[in-house]
Amino acid sequence: KKFEEKAIPLIVANRINVLIFNEGYEVNPEALAFFQSIEGKIAVISVAGVYRTGKSYLLNTILLKQKAGFAVGPTTNPKTKGIWVWGKPLILKN
Repeated sequence: KKFEEKAIPLIVANRINVLIFNEGYEVNPEALAFFQSIEGKIAVISVAGVYRTGKSYLLNTILLKQKAGFAVGPTTNPKTKGIWVWGKPLILKN
């Protein structure tokens, strides 16, 4: 399988349910297919925190070693709300 170097939303808010009932999250089928295509074991690296504190920047520049990847923006509007995954497994050596 050819993996794509892009950020993929894993858990997204169902906008209608959130606006009306203040609840409702869904698993993105693209992310589910991504995980099902990975052979072998995986490890998880997570970054959490208050909005506009550099989480996406940290992942892009330190972990992915690139300037683009997880969206960043100059406003207080969230670019990566929910849970996101990177669309290409990173091969790490012990």
